[in-house]
Amino acid sequence: MAAHFRHLRAQYYDDDPAGARGLRHYHVREQEMAGLLGTETRHPPLFRIPRHAHDLPSFYVVLEGDLTEYSERRESRLPTSSVVFTPPGEIHSNAFHGSGGRCFLVEFTSRWTDQLGASGAMLHRPLAAAAGELAPLAVRVYQEFRDPDRISPLAVEGLTLEILAAFARQWEDRPDLRAPGWLRNARDLVHDRFTETMTAGTIAGAVGVHPVRLVRAFRRHFRCSLAEYQRRLRVEHASRLLAATGRTLADIALSAGFADQAHFSRVFKQHTGLTPARFRSRFAVR
Repeated sequence: MAAHFRHLRAQYYDDDPAGARGLRHYHVREQEMAGLLGTETRHPPLFRIPRHAHDLPSFYVVLEGDLTEYSERRESRLPTSSVVFTPPGEIHSNAFHGSGGRCFLVEFTSRWTDQLGASGAMLHRPLAAAAGELAPLAVRVYQEFRDPDRISPLAVEGLTLEILAAFARQWEDRPDLRAPGWLRNARDLVHDRFTETMTAGTIAGAVGVHPVRLVRAFRRHFRCSLAEYQRRLRVEHASRLLAATGRTLADIALSAGFADQAHFSRVFKQHTGLTPARFRSRFAVR
C-alpha cells in the first residue's frame, strides 16, 4: 500500500491503509527551502508509524518526547535531541513512548543529492546520534524553517552542510576504532582489487579467518556488506574516469569491474542518483 505526500515522500508497508493515508494528519507544518523539504510532525503517546522507506535521503531531529526506531539493521532508542540520518530505501518503523513526540524531518531534493553523489558523500548508511554537535545544528535548521526571513535559505544551506559533514566524520571515524588488524587488511585488499570478482572465501583465506567471521565482522564495523563496499569503490572509480577522461561508457564499465555497460549504468544511478552520461555532462573537467 503506497501513500505519497508532497513533502513526506515515503512508501508505507502496512495492513492498515486508512492509517497510512491519515498519517499526514500529524503534520504541523511543511515548507521547502534551499532545495530541502522540511516537515514538522507531532504524535500522541504510544503512536506508531508503520514500516516505510523514504524516496529521498533525509535526517530528522527529535524536538520533544522520545521514540524507538526499528529497522532490519538496528533498534535505536531516541530521546529528545537525537538526530537520525536515513538513506533512501531504508525500511523502518517508529514507535513513540508514553509522552508522544514532536520531530522535524528534512529531505534532500535532487539539487542536493546530485552534488553529494559527485562529492562521494555517503548517503547509503543510516546513523542515529543521541548527543553531540548534531542536535544544536538541526534545531537551528528547524528554527529557520519555522521563522524564515530573507537570509534563512543561506543559513539553512550552511547549517545543513555542517550536519552532513558531522555525519560523514562519524562514519569515517567509526569503523577503524575497534576493527581488528585482519579486518582492516581485508578492507585494504578490497580496495586494491575492487575491479576483480572476489568471493568472501578468497578474501577470508587471504587474511586468515573463516568466511562467516569475515562477513559478520565486515558488516558490523563498516555498516555494509563486502559486495556493497566493493560496488561503492567501483562507482567512485568510474566517477573519476567520467569526470577526467573521454573514455566511452562501455570502456569505463569494464575498467571499473562491471559486467557490462547496462549493469554499470544501473548501479551508478542507484549510488549517485544520476546516469553516467548525465554525471559526465555535469561534472566533466572541460
